[in-house]
Amino acid sequence: MRIFITSIIILVNFIIQTTWSVSIFGITPNSAIIITVSFAILKQEDHGATIGFFAGLLHDVFFGTVLGLNALVYMYIGFLSGKPFKEFNTENYLLPMLLVGLATFFYNFAHYVFYFLFRARLNLLYYSWSIMLPSVLYNVVLTFPIYIFIYILNQKLEKHENHRRKIFGK
Repeated sequence: MRIFITSIIILVNFIIQTTWSVSIFGITPNSAIIITVSFAILKQEDHGATIGFFAGLLHDVFFGTVLGLNALVYMYIGFLSGKPFKEFNTENYLLPMLLVGLATFFYNFAHYVFYFLFRARLNLLYYSWSIMLPSVLYNVVLTFPIYIFIYILNQKLEKHENHRRKIFGK
């Protein structure tokens, strides 16, 4: 059940993110990072890395110029976001916002390195000010409602899984 619902969330997010995005100053939110970090915090690093890999791979297949770059970056984001928080209070909403900000910065910096730096476009200050900072701020603002939705969904899935474990005696 969890795999099916998580797959639906990734697919719906991809469709919404690529077709109906609200751009502010030319920057669109990257809700796949928010979803990856949220699941990584709630279900630990292996789940976050798996979700990140498939969300990134979906983006790579349809829009990427290098197959696997987004999958690798999202996978690292999911893994590193869930790794240190095994005993984390999941009702704390400030940590997901901080992690999404750091993950968005990491994602944008990786894109700068692979798409611009290797092509000798060295204007990091312009890229930081016009793309990285607005993108980080945009994602941090959107983290709160998306994290709450995923948190509530995760609670319902946990309840369903616990009920199912009791039925089947696991």
